[in-house]
Amino acid sequence: MFTLVYGNDLFDFPRLANEMFTDRRVQFKEDLGWDLDIDPEGREIDQYDLMNPLYVILKNDAGRHLASGRLLPTTGPTMIADHFSDLTDDVAIESSLIWEVTRVFVAERGKDSVRNAARLMWGGAQIGLRSGVEFYVSVTPKYMTRVFAACGWPAEIIGEKVTEKDGHLCACLWEINEKNCDALARKARIDTSAMDLRVHRKPIRAPQTKALNPAFLPPVGSAAPATRIC
Repeated sequence: MFTLVYGNDLFDFPRLANEMFTDRRVQFKEDLGWDLDIDPEGREIDQYDLMNPLYVILKNDAGRHLASGRLLPTTGPTMIADHFSDLTDDVAIESSLIWEVTRVFVAERGKDSVRNAARLMWGGAQIGLRSGVEFYVSVTPKYMTRVFAACGWPAEIIGEKVTEKDGHLCACLWEINEKNCDALARKARIDTSAMDLRVHRKPIRAPQTKALNPAFLPPVGSAAPATRIC
């Protein structure tokens, strides 16, 4: 079950939003040790969450957060341009046909982590396919490339480096096409015809001034431990 929602409309899903941001803290701050800001409620929210990204969120039958990723067009600010341009030899990746994927999370709820990762990737690939996007780009730890391959959508590594602070990082590119979507669907074992991938929209769009503000999201529940699929 998917929820596809822009940042400005996360107010409609306070519990799910809180679970996602709290789970992100566990994975990226606590598990991976990244130097990230955490708000007083224990949520990992950065400046890119304030740019109205599109979130692809996978839920279980009870509506709990299982997996998620964040999409932004590369025609605006991106993490790869702002923080990791050395991975592309300072060549700008900027095109309406290329979106950046960041903050990919898969929770350790149940025994289907690889399947859930494949389902999340299938949902993201479908969004790109339906939107006319041709490629996704992301910076990820090197070990995650094995996860992508296991899910049926191997990444093309376009740059990499090893640092004491961040370890082995890779800039990755994925081509979006029907063949790759079909491979992900097989790995995820999903009935694609039963998946609702409509983006949540308000009947009347919220004013542009009502951007994501963590203060509007009350704390809900606790985080699930992040999973490392190696």
